[in-house]
Amino acid sequence: MVIFLTADLMMTSTASSHARQNNVTLKTATNAESAITLVKEARPHLFLVDLQTPGLEIAALGDAVRGLPDAVCPMTIGYAQHVNLESLDEARRAGFDQVLTRGQFNQQVSAIIAEAK
Repeated sequence: MVIFLTADLMMTSTASSHARQNNVTLKTATNAESAITLVKEARPHLFLVDLQTPGLEIAALGDAVRGLPDAVCPMTIGYAQHVNLESLDEARRAGFDQVLTRGQFNQQVSAIIAEAK
């Protein structure tokens, strides 16, 4: 199971396609509050975060994920455009397990999702 926080319909479509190919359930959310609710309910293996989601407070999201019980807390991967250094650095400081550029994420998305089985 994968929870994907993004408002980007193209990335949603891409991730959904890779999830179907890998027989992985993917649920999307367009804001942090909905995403954290899904994480608590679904207990996913992976939480993907588009760090450029409008209105996203990266530090607060990191705090919310770290505040989850260990049994609920998924691996968290954030990504943003390579020029968005501030968001990438903020995600690292917020404790994301992995932080990627958007290009890296696009290249690895199939493998990342496949590992979430």
